This record gives sequence, C-alpha cells and structure tokens, in this order.
Amino acid sequence: MLAYVFAHRPGPGADVGAYEGALREFHATLAAESPAGFIRSSTYRIGGGYSDWYLVENSAALDPLNLAAVTGSRSRPHDAVAQVAVDGAGKLMTLVTGDLDMCAAHEVRFSKPAGTAYADLFQWLKTMTGAPGVSVWRRMMVLGPPPEFSLISRSPLTLPADMRPESLARQIV
Repeated sequence: MLAYVFAHRPGPGADVGAYEGALREFHATLAAESPAGFIRSSTYRIGGGYSDWYLVENSAALDPLNLAAVTGSRSRPHDAVAQVAVDGAGKLMTLVTGDLDMCAAHEVRFSKPAGTAYADLFQWLKTMTGAPGVSVWRRMMVLGPPPEFSLISRSPLTLPADMRPESLARQIV
C-alpha cells in the first residue's frame, strides 16, 4: 500500500468553511467514483494547514488518481480548493509496519537517527506498532519534503530526541 500525501493551506482571505466543505465534497466524490487502484482518502486539519492522504494499491494507481482528481464530478470541488490553496507540497509514502487507522488523531514526523541501519530502525519500530491503530510510513525515493517518516497513532507517542520528532494533532475534516 502507498499513500500520496498532499499538504496545503487556504490562502489569505479564503473562507475556511467553504474550503473544508469543498475538501469533504471532493473526497466523497472520489470515493463514490474511485479510479483503479484507489483504496480511500481523507483530509486532516493540522494546525493552520491540511494534509490529504490518498491510499492506493501500488504506484500504477497514481496515474488514474491524478487524472480522476481533476475530471468528472470531482473537478468542481477540486477547483474550489485549488483556486484558494497555497503552499502545496506532496510526497509519496509506503507502509513500513502496522495498520493505518484513518481516524487516528496523532502523527509524529521523524528522521532516522544518524548511524542507525534501516533494518535496526524497522525492527525497533515494529515494537512501537504492536498496538492497534499504529502505523509507520516512509517517504519513497526522496519524493517530497523531509522528514522521512510518519508514525500515525490513536494516542500520542514519544520518540527519542535523536529522531528529531515533530508531534502533530490531526483532526479529520
């Protein structure tokens, strides 16, 4: 499973209520008329910005998702958001371990500590993801801004300081 994650925020003077309404409508129409390989999607409010998570079966599903986002019944709500959105940035992530809970309210973005082998990090992370609703995602091929990892959970989790963790509260829109 892969996740295309798109971060954005409404520009100055944008009507936040209308922005969020268009986001909800867009994701609802995407779910109702989903392209090949699409699993599900959701938008989260994080501080003053938003993070859209689009889950797909594999990388072959990205082209149909990209086309579907701007055509058919999805074009109007997509354009309503796109016209007032600023600071958009996307990244492609792969599930490292755990099961994603789309309603999880906490995200910790973090980096691999210097000198740590990926195999050792992944083994340690598997112990963190033993609880239901905890998953770890890794940025693929350095596509998108740092940090490299996101840990999604139902409740706050604390990571070591050398991982440079950034804890974020997520609220589903």
